[in-house]
Amino acid sequence: MNVTFYGAVREVTGSMHLLTTGVDHILMDCGMFQGHRKETGEKNRVVPFDPGILSNIVLSHAHIDHSGRIPLLTSRAFSGRIVCTRPTAAACEYLLLDSAHIQESDANYLNYKNVRTALSRMRASGKGKKASEAEMREIKKILKKDRHDLNIETINDLIEEYHLERIEPLYTHADVEAALTYFDDYPYRHSVAIGKEMTCTFYDAGHIIGSAFTVIGARENGRQLNICYTGDIGRFNKPIIKDPTLNFSEEHKDIDLMIMESTYGNRVHDPVKDLKPRLKKVLEETFNRGGTVLIPSFAFGRTQELLYILHELYNENE
Repeated sequence: MNVTFYGAVREVTGSMHLLTTGVDHILMDCGMFQGHRKETGEKNRVVPFDPGILSNIVLSHAHIDHSGRIPLLTSRAFSGRIVCTRPTAAACEYLLLDSAHIQESDANYLNYKNVRTALSRMRASGKGKKASEAEMREIKKILKKDRHDLNIETINDLIEEYHLERIEPLYTHADVEAALTYFDDYPYRHSVAIGKEMTCTFYDAGHIIGSAFTVIGARENGRQLNICYTGDIGRFNKPIIKDPTLNFSEEHKDIDLMIMESTYGNRVHDPVKDLKPRLKKVLEETFNRGGTVLIPSFAFGRTQELLYILHELYNENE
């Protein structure tokens, strides 16, 4: 039995770990690398193994840095199933479709920029000169339906006409719709067959709704082995989400190999109980000086916690 790490090693996104036995290849998570656009595009498009060899994928939770490349695999010869908890499957319907929307929007914008640059060079009069402001306005008028919406049909036609490089999205809405048909969802503490003499069992990891510790049981050379993959581990005493479980079935307490997320392994978090008073302090200080509070809600889970705490402060007349 071997484990090969293809992501989230010495970096914090793109979780993807391959467990190989003599018969089966089980992928634990299939996350998207998140970073600068060029680096992200190059890393995410390369799948470092043939998806056709995979028996199944075990998904720890729905966050895109753990699930975001699944539509790539399901469109490239993967024929297994994606095994996860029921809330994870439900959340992936929203998060993966949102991810596809972002991929398509980014590709459309980059194609718009490429065509706009090409037309501005053609319109420029004289060597080394740039297109005038009036010419640029005319170009934008051709490439946009109004101030904001891109004229995708015209942009695509011009890419064909002038043989320009076309930027393709990592995957599309249709790819995600197809990927969602591969999901099989199960409750916590329910043993699921994922390969020859291999099972997995999910336990609540307390990170986001549906997040799971995964215990994979396998027999090798007549010996029973337990592999625990934690995914992201939640904190205790947080609102909305249950605490990470400390109660495992007896047969899963003896772990032979643990693969653990450690994004915050070198950091001591402030106590959870301090979150509400600290947020209240920031709000009051900002309002008192006539300011505005902007909160980038970048993550599924954290957004809900912020809304919950704001709601509590409001209900308590704070």
